[in-house]
Amino acid sequence: MILAIKKTAVHYQKCCLWALAGLFLLPTAPAHGGLLEQARECTGEPRRLQRLACFDAIFATPLAVQSAHEEPQLPNSERWRQAYAQAAGDNLDGWVYRDSGMAAGLLLTLPALGATLPRPLMVLQCHNNITELTLMLPQPLGQDRVRVNINGDPSLWRLRDDGYMLSAGRGLPSIALAKTLALMPQVRVQANASSIDGLVFDLAGFSSAIKPLRNACGW
Repeated sequence: MILAIKKTAVHYQKCCLWALAGLFLLPTAPAHGGLLEQARECTGEPRRLQRLACFDAIFATPLAVQSAHEEPQLPNSERWRQAYAQAAGDNLDGWVYRDSGMAAGLLLTLPALGATLPRPLMVLQCHNNITELTLMLPQPLGQDRVRVNINGDPSLWRLRDDGYMLSAGRGLPSIALAKTLALMPQVRVQANASSIDGLVFDLAGFSSAIKPLRNACGW
């Protein structure tokens, strides 16, 4: 957090220098009069970040252009980090079971077949005695819900963790779906989101892999 504050302060200082330079270098032509007036209006903004953004927008500062192309921040989700760290191990194609303790409970992860790295993950979790089946994504989705069909019964899945995790629902919905998947050799996801639609997961060994998690969550 301290680093983020320092970066914001440096950004603010550089932005002000660009803004002041722009004010001194602007010609007196009428076409630039409006720009100067807009810059003066920015100084009346009492909120620091909004004032900073105001100067950025008017003078098109390099920092503003750079920030527009920055990579999105990773989610502040311990289970997302645990799942992707787990999937990055030696077994890159099969189910991986791990007890992460208080961090995210029991996790069973499986990467999608043939997807570009880092691949979306199917994750079954038991944490605080609650079961949840999710699709975890390397890039966030910009919508609240997605219609998903992976067992012949379409349903709305909810985006969590800043759009990086698509949940089938906590508790009974995920338990019922996990039991169905345990009977299937493979599953292809159908969804109204292009980054998810068509994902394929090899479910070989799933029925055996989920036993520790089933016992822990009591189903």
